[in-house]
Amino acid sequence: MLVLTACGGAAEKEQPAKKTEKAEVVVSFKNEVEMDNRVVEIDAIVNQAGIVASSLYYSKGEAGESIQVDGHMNSENHILKIEEFFSEGNGKNSGRRLYYLNDGKPFVTVEQFDDVTGAKPQFVDRVSYYDEKGKVIKTKERRGDYQEVVETMKYKPVGLSGISMARAMRALNQEKEFETTFQGFIDSDQMSYMSVGENNPDGFHSALRCDFKDPLIMTLSSNQEKYIGKKLRVNYQKHTDQSGFEFQVYLGGEFADE
Repeated sequence: MLVLTACGGAAEKEQPAKKTEKAEVVVSFKNEVEMDNRVVEIDAIVNQAGIVASSLYYSKGEAGESIQVDGHMNSENHILKIEEFFSEGNGKNSGRRLYYLNDGKPFVTVEQFDDVTGAKPQFVDRVSYYDEKGKVIKTKERRGDYQEVVETMKYKPVGLSGISMARAMRALNQEKEFETTFQGFIDSDQMSYMSVGENNPDGFHSALRCDFKDPLIMTLSSNQEKYIGKKLRVNYQKHTDQSGFEFQVYLGGEFADE
């Protein structure tokens, strides 16, 4: 498995978003226009290159918590944008987070999600800007009852609020809570799926449809109980059928210690 890194920067430390006691509001700053222009430029670059490294689709428990991450690259295979799709569970916030990178670190993040924490559900579009040390220097947002309406609104400066892409990178690289250990086979509608994920029944897991049997599948099938918890390296591909249903197809794999 190729470990993906956001080229050029040191690994980001995951920290809770820091908010000042007075929820400082910054109306504008010197390089805001230049940073906005760079976001537009990155979108154009990655759209033209069309190179995307996708994580597995991970889900957790019956509550509906899930995450899936795409790393958008330039023609030199450097990640310039991270796109994280998430759901915090049934009846909780869900949406996506975008991380625009400079030298491997986010300089702009965008959060677009359904906020159900208040008395009335709202769609939130929030943008935060960061300095070279990762400190938030401005946050702006727009919110309303419907996404279509919000997209016609102007942004308003709000209290500084930042997010970390550390969890998204772990999902992309199958690390820690997103590691791929063998968790057994699942038979459904005449199809066989291999379950991989954290070696914890309450952890994140992902299902890969197995359309053929290679040496790894045959070995695992011979004694599932014996191999539960064994760490794997798996190759896969995302597919969408005619009805729009998305699924992951197993392309091959091996034990991680081989």
